[in-house]
Amino acid sequence: MTGGLNTIKLTIGEAIAAANGLDTPIDTNAKVVPLIVAGRMLLPLRFVTESLGATVGYNQATKTIATTYPAY
Repeated sequence: MTGGLNTIKLTIGEAIAAANGLDTPIDTNAKVVPLIVAGRMLLPLRFVTESLGATVGYNQATKTIATTYPAY
């Protein structure tokens, strides 16, 4: 995946991803890995979003997640 000048490569079932060519843990919890469930790829949102230069916010009141990407 590429966003702006950032590139990430994730592998299904692996806790380490390549972010801009560097091996990077996806999360402090090694159980957080990309998965395929019912034919759909599920990716760790925070890692993907932040690695591509964006931010993630969570609204507790509405239980919603918002991602904000900078203008390129």
